Amino acid sequence: MRSAVLFGLIIATGLVAAVPRVKRQLGVPGAPGAPAVPARPTAPPVDDDLKAGIAAAFGAAADAADAILANSAAARFINTLPANSVILRALKGEADINNIPEEQFKNIPGIVLTQLVDAEFEKIETAQIVAWLKNAKNGFNFEQLELLSTRVSTDTFEQVMGLMKDAAESGGPDARPNPGISADVQDFLVRKFVEANVNDTCAEMAQKLQAISFMPQGMTPENLDRLRENSDQNCPGVAEAILEINGRGGRYCRMSAEAREEVCDFARSAAGDQKDTVDNLAKLGPFTDCLTSQDLERASADTLIDLYEAGFFLNVDELPEGGSDIIRRKLDASYRMPKGQDLIDFFNGNLTLVAMLGPVAETIGDMIGDLSQLDLPTMRRMKQTISSSRVCQDGETQASMRGPSKEERELDRQLLALEMADPSSVTAATLNSLVGSLAEMQPSEIENLNADAVVGAIETLADEDFSWAEARTVIDKFKSGSSVSGAFSAAQVTSLGKLVAKLPLDELDQMDDADVRSAISTFASAKSDMSPAQAKKIAKKARNGNLLDQLGNGEIDAFVDALPLKEFKDIETEIAADIANGDYSKYSSLQLSGAQATYLYEKMASTLSGELDRDTVISMGNAIAGAGEDVLDLIPNDNFAEVIGAMSDQADFGAAMNRKMAKRLETEIISAFDQMSQTDLDTIPADVMPDVSTESLDAVPAGLCGAVAQKVAGSDRLFNTQGIRQQKHARNALRCLGKETSGDLGEADMATLGNLICGAEDAVLDRVDASGAKTALENLQNCPPKCLTEDKKTKIQELFGKMTANAQASQIDTDSLAAIGKNAFCLPDATLSGIPNDVVSNVRTSLVDGVDMAEEEALTEQDSSCGIDRAALLAKVKEAEAGSASSRRKRQTTVYTCADVQDLGNAAVSLTEAELGAMTAAEFANCVETLGGLTGWSAGQLEVMRDKVFSDVAAAGSLTTDQILTLGKIATAFTTSHLSALDLSDIDAVYSIAQHSGYSAAQTEAAFTKYLGSGAVSAITSEHLVGLSNFLGGMTTAQIGQIDNAAFQDAAANIGTLAGLSSDQLTALKNKAVSASGAVSSWSAADLAEFGTVAAGLETAELSALTNAQVPEVSPAAIPLYPTSTFCSGFSVDQLNLFTMEQAQAVTNEQYFACSAAQQGAIDLAQYGADDVNDAPNRSSGVGAVHACVMLVFSAVLVRLL
Repeated sequence: MRSAVLFGLIIATGLVAAVPRVKRQLGVPGAPGAPAVPARPTAPPVDDDLKAGIAAAFGAAADAADAILANSAAARFINTLPANSVILRALKGEADINNIPEEQFKNIPGIVLTQLVDAEFEKIETAQIVAWLKNAKNGFNFEQLELLSTRVSTDTFEQVMGLMKDAAESGGPDARPNPGISADVQDFLVRKFVEANVNDTCAEMAQKLQAISFMPQGMTPENLDRLRENSDQNCPGVAEAILEINGRGGRYCRMSAEAREEVCDFARSAAGDQKDTVDNLAKLGPFTDCLTSQDLERASADTLIDLYEAGFFLNVDELPEGGSDIIRRKLDASYRMPKGQDLIDFFNGNLTLVAMLGPVAETIGDMIGDLSQLDLPTMRRMKQTISSSRVCQDGETQASMRGPSKEERELDRQLLALEMADPSSVTAATLNSLVGSLAEMQPSEIENLNADAVVGAIETLADEDFSWAEARTVIDKFKSGSSVSGAFSAAQVTSLGKLVAKLPLDELDQMDDADVRSAISTFASAKSDMSPAQAKKIAKKARNGNLLDQLGNGEIDAFVDALPLKEFKDIETEIAADIANGDYSKYSSLQLSGAQATYLYEKMASTLSGELDRDTVISMGNAIAGAGEDVLDLIPNDNFAEVIGAMSDQADFGAAMNRKMAKRLETEIISAFDQMSQTDLDTIPADVMPDVSTESLDAVPAGLCGAVAQKVAGSDRLFNTQGIRQQKHARNALRCLGKETSGDLGEADMATLGNLICGAEDAVLDRVDASGAKTALENLQNCPPKCLTEDKKTKIQELFGKMTANAQASQIDTDSLAAIGKNAFCLPDATLSGIPNDVVSNVRTSLVDGVDMAEEEALTEQDSSCGIDRAALLAKVKEAEAGSASSRRKRQTTVYTCADVQDLGNAAVSLTEAELGAMTAAEFANCVETLGGLTGWSAGQLEVMRDKVFSDVAAAGSLTTDQILTLGKIATAFTTSHLSALDLSDIDAVYSIAQHSGYSAAQTEAAFTKYLGSGAVSAITSEHLVGLSNFLGGMTTAQIGQIDNAAFQDAAANIGTLAGLSSDQLTALKNKAVSASGAVSSWSAADLAEFGTVAAGLETAELSALTNAQVPEVSPAAIPLYPTSTFCSGFSVDQLNLFTMEQAQAVTNEQYFACSAAQQGAIDLAQYGADDVNDAPNRSSGVGAVHACVMLVFSAVLVRLL
């Protein structure tokens, strides 16, 4: 986002002149001079005889049925029913409603049910209601849910809850429940339950909560807050019931982090001054969100030991940051704690006692030090205890899912050291016993494993997180032990599990196509870890016969997005015939690229009968992502909210679509925002909320404005809106709190503001008081990477000072440092250097491991004065890891091992050139892949590592392809001579280094020339074009013209993600696209979307000729690549009026100021929208780079896609 403060400072200092924007009033539908509201689709006609026949079900008069069937969803449903349908017969009175089978009843539109006369409605069975609620399609219309809830009796509601609970908890109360309903519906039902029992006593509510135990996602912060405010404020019995219920069966794992925090706050308030007792702490179960490092500091050693003996830690998910070191310090000082040999004897052989440790096993292992003093069964149990202490399973993304801790990795290394003194003699049984530890093996250990042992333990090895080079070595060992002399079979691939993500492209190429199809589910499970070239190769080999026959049958679904658009265009006629009847089910589960979605939606749209309903949207699957905003004109007003809810649930749309959704809601759907209800708010998709005008949201009732602010703040799209819009939403939230321009902002205020703090004016931070400072700092960590002014950094420092009461650096504790987290780089160097090493080490994850270094590197490359300098912070983390209190971390030398480097995480980039140079040859060789995988190195550091590669591994010309696979970012420091000497015959090795940014034109030319050798450009396959990545920037324009047309078409989507190409190369690529796909005038919108940055090669006349459908599909990444004259002469005002926000914000300032005033106005309108364009900050002439921080972040994301 553009920083208004930054531009204001530049203007104020006189470095550039502010160019005022021409202000103009823009109409909205219905306003004078505004375009007329288009006619909306209406309900299809229903036969008069049918209406008369069902009238009695809705009221005595026939016009009652008329009113119901004026609803599009109801009329469409009725019209599709066969004449002998039991539903129609029931509505006509020829059968009882309770005789409608559940499978049919669940499809009845809510509007039909809500309008039934009482006599008919009361016939509905509870099992039918349950079936209706479990139909996912019925979760989009909360207005209908609300109406239905008012008509269901309390007894029926309780019966419905009982049936759903029994089904969801069929595995027992301690099993993970399967409610079968969405999180939103769970939220709704829990809210209704709480409202229905608002007057219950503490004891009554505590007992009744068991009725909703199957809906953990319904335990939202808002519903928990309602529970706290019931008849007995902060009732201890209710708090304990919530802890007890959701501590079982993984329910905790399905709650949001905010909900868990609310539970903790509830439990603390309910416990009062007893909150720190052993009895109270023992109730917390896995809710260690409640157990902070401050709690552990307050707890005595006796309390901790008592909790251990009570089995408390056995059920703990994970300790808070720094918890292990705090516990160790306390236990070290306790007379009750065995020490030295007594500690070893206490646990040796006592596997039950080890299991009771839970995550504290890390602490005990730390205290023991040399784990070889434990017998192997005890050591293995300790490892299992640490690994299994995370009670949440893969996929339960609501819960905290930290990866293996440093302590766990160190325990892995100790186990490996004991078991693998001679790797060649290790058996399969031993490897299997080391499950979870094997990824810590050094490359040299993997290389020396016995091949037969690898084959015997392949299922265990397949589940480990090996790097590319390590995985390749394991695969080679498996191939050798399995006597695979040719291609892998489907069975062998299946046994490799997620290792298949590292299968060499040549190995994939050798596989029989039928075997690839047979193993497609294994490939699909590992797709996220594959290179683009691998995915493309698998897609190509999985193809068999007619694409239509394969779609939806499971053979290729997961890899459809790797197919070129041409595959779809080649069967255009067949697709048209296939969807002519409106059945899109074959496409509903496909993973599609943006271009594919655009293409398929265009074909589907031609079959729509003038209206788009929810069920059709759902059947379209991801193809709905290809729709333009004109699709909204096909949605009737009476079901607009539920249809756009389905659309937002299935696809991520850009600003144009969300803005139009929001405007339609404001002008045609929600009649009066000042009368808005919670149900109305629930119907607005979260993605759309930030684009609803702040004027409309400012009018909502006072009791709802807090919920509005929180929904806006929690939207995933908030940071995709412009800075001025975020600022306005923040003002609205402050106005809701009664503190728009003045008043201290405390903890509750900061909780309401949430992520809106990111867009608030800097002056707001000045008003945050000591009670709100911690929450404000935590919220600021959620802000996207952004250049910071010195003033903003000073305000963050001041917030930190308020939170800590300006404590001396030596007094700063773990919680305080974790609160500022990744923004700790804003603190003065003197403060950072004075913070105790133990504290820094405890919160390393918050400080550096969660930072996207690639995005920040892109920001600083674009603007050297960006204000993000982590050097001092990273150096402090390095110092802390080397000198923290734990004895095993103390270091007497500055010689780093590979294990030390791995423990540093992102902070390893703070290693000095001298420290990198001091690594021993063996340790450096084992660590090349770790070092090369990090971002943020200086040129000097990269050069030191490059030279060590040549001295400690091999000279450039002697590096094997497996060794090249490990180089990563280090290769960007290779000279042209070095690159020319490399063995670039393995395309996987080529991609492993080519994917990184930072190469000069001379370097890419040297690399491409070496890759090509004496071969012909025309022989380069599509997979190799993809694998060459940035090295394609080394091609001459003549060579680009020689690329095989078919290969280019196949690789076009990947080539279109490349950045850093010259204008001549882009022109040559555009010409190649014309050669392969026809003249630009013949390109469809989908073609243009697929070509991506290749569109930057379009010339002035070609830009001017782009159609209304083509213009919005020009990649935002292509926009800043156009020469200024080409951009301004090529895009007319009418075309610029079609720009998306994403395109407009990519326009550089040079382009903008070279254009006419009318063109500038069109760009402004596209970027900011009609509601904000008059309030947006002026551009500043003379600033050369793309002006928006969002574009800088986009560039970083683009680089990572290569």
